[in-house]
Amino acid sequence: MTNVADALLAALKEAGVTLAASLPDDWVSPLLARLDDDPDVTHVRVAREPEIVGICSGAFFGGVRAAGVLGSTGLLTCISELNGLNVKHGIPLFLVVSLRTGVYELQTFQETQARTVLPLADTLGFPYVIIDRPEKVELIPHAFEASRLHKRPYIAWLTKSLLTGAQSEF
Repeated sequence: MTNVADALLAALKEAGVTLAASLPDDWVSPLLARLDDDPDVTHVRVAREPEIVGICSGAFFGGVRAAGVLGSTGLLTCISELNGLNVKHGIPLFLVVSLRTGVYELQTFQETQARTVLPLADTLGFPYVIIDRPEKVELIPHAFEASRLHKRPYIAWLTKSLLTGAQSEF
């Protein structure tokens, strides 16, 4: 994960991200550590996932390029904020989300909630990219720009296969 975390941070910085808000998720903890240590990125850890939506959306209006980092079950807690704020008012929001589902998710409480997250993103019309291999990390800056162009939430899903080097299921 060290090289992947470094690549993810580099991709976020290439997108111009200078602010990241996150709620810890064990799959992306190495990325969160990199965000903490990077002097060019202000990293704000939050107590609840909807705070990520508020911080990153507010940053947009201040001209700051921000990204939220969270787990897929946490994303489910933000649906009202994402629809009521970002979709309704055309506020771009870039989210890096661990895709807690599939053959590599062994925690039942995560899997039962997360199996609905991709169909829900589709239903809500949230564009996304599934980053399941290291070479796909380079899509992050493009996805970030797509969020701004389309003025809506955009999700970069990180799979367990990406984070561990295991075979991708996508």
